[in-house]
Order: sequence, then structure tokens, then C-alpha cells
Amino acid sequence: MKKIFIKSQGAGWVIDSISNDFKKHTSHKIVKKDPDIVWSLNAFGFRSIYGAFDNCKYVLHLHHIDETKLKEYPFNLFNKANICIVPNKITERVAKKYLSIPIVRMPYWLLSNATKEKSERSKKIRNKLKQNDEILIGSFVKDGNGKTGDTPKLSKGPDTLVSILKKISKNHKIKVLLAGYCRKWTASNLKKHNIPYVYYERFDDVVDLYDSIDWYFATSRYEGGPQSVLEASYRKVKILSTDVGLASDVLHPDCICNSVGDFVDKFEVSLDRIGYNYNSVHDHYRHTVLIPEFDKFFEGM
Repeated sequence: MKKIFIKSQGAGWVIDSISNDFKKHTSHKIVKKDPDIVWSLNAFGFRSIYGAFDNCKYVLHLHHIDETKLKEYPFNLFNKANICIVPNKITERVAKKYLSIPIVRMPYWLLSNATKEKSERSKKIRNKLKQNDEILIGSFVKDGNGKTGDTPKLSKGPDTLVSILKKISKNHKIKVLLAGYCRKWTASNLKKHNIPYVYYERFDDVVDLYDSIDWYFATSRYEGGPQSVLEASYRKVKILSTDVGLASDVLHPDCICNSVGDFVDKFEVSLDRIGYNYNSVHDHYRHTVLIPEFDKFFEGM
């Protein structure tokens, strides 16, 4: 058993959820002092934690690298870690350009709370939203800059999302379910183009939102996961995604889209690979499968 200190984010978003899930299910001891291993799950928190403890190994977790913003990454500092974890082959390929330390690829797992049974609340949400038999499309991501998201965070693809929704709304009655912080730009552009939407900035259990929708669109340009690929797949929601992060490892190849037109065309034919995507996550990406792999990795350090 190792003593592990985890440097999380503290923003109440996915990195904190991963940290909390690991703490709940790991076989190792989570400590606040005298660790054997310091795991900087928040890469940009590495600066504040590196060197804070003696006689321990430092593990950097680098989720993705946006090569249009390389000045934001302190690679000289990152290279002082003992090893780097990356979640997907895309981040691994890019990280090898800038890191001289060993790199190990270990994917995210489906958070344990995402395996719960469907609730009555999700049925109520769906019935409330689907008043005029709309097709419900979900997007649960932080995709804006600043405190409210006045400008688009292009790495998350809100511009792509809006372009897709504009096109499909011409021929289909749709309603968009937005969730997540900093989505003012996205919401205002949906309003501008008369696309009906409902926005939950805070929602205590996003699983209920997945269980309320018909489709999920993941439109990011850079991602570690995204978790939505795992969550939507496990909750048996039809999903289309850009070729980002873990998407091509998890999803059926037909669900990967290379353009706005690709999203639209596959939506038009109601592409359904729910069974494949569910089995992929169930068999390979649940917390019961992957947290033990992380435990073995840390034990071997």
C-alpha cells in the first residue's frame, strides 16, 4: 500500500470528481502529509505542489495539450516530474514532442455514480422538456471563457455545436439541454438563431440529464476524455463526437464525425450504435476495471 497525496483542482468540475472517485475506491491510503507519491491530477496545479514533500515520487497528469496555446504550458517544470500519465493516444503523441520524462497512457474511467439505475426524476425532466415532441439534444461542458463564458472556449467547440444545431433545426423540431459553467456565449447564440434550449448551470446529478435526452453531441477540438463519451455511452444515449480524446477508442467508428456536415448527415439517418458503445464502456471503462489498474501502477512505482 502506498501513501498518495492528490493535487486536485477545487473547481467542482470533472477533475475533482475523478479525484473523489479514486479516493473512494482505491486500495491505497490517501494522505495530506508524508506521501510516497504526489499525484498532480490537475496539471496546472503542479507548480504549487512540486517540491513540497521530500523523498517521494511526483506524478504529473496531463489531460490534453492545445498546441495553439503552447505558451500556457510550463514544460520545463513538467519535465521535473518522475512520470506523466496521459489519458489517450492523441495527448500521448503530442506530449512526446515536449516532455522528456516517461509517459504512460491510462484512460479515464466511468465515474462510479454514473452506473446508477434510471431515476424517476429523469423521467420527469424528460416529460417537462419534451412538451411538443421535440428531439432532445444534450451538451454538458464548460465551453466559455471568463466567469460566465462571454466568449467561446474554442478548444471545447461551442462554435461547431452551434453550427450543427443551426443546420438540423431547419428540418427538425429540437430542444437543446445545456449544462455546465460558463455557457453564456453558447446560450446567446442558440437564442440568436431561435433554437429552443434549457440551461442548467448547476445540476446535482448529471446522470439524470443524460437519461432525459435523445442525443449527445461532443464537439471539442481538444480533450482528455471527454467524460461525456463514457457517460452518454453507458446511459444508452445516441452520441456523435469529433475525433478527440478517448472518443475513437470508446465509440463505434461510425459515431466519429470529421465535419459539421458529418454530424448533420448522421443525425439525419438517426445513426444508432448504442449497443456497441454501451458494451465498450461496460467491458473496459468502468471504475471497477480501471481504478485497480491505477492502483497497480502506483504500487509499482
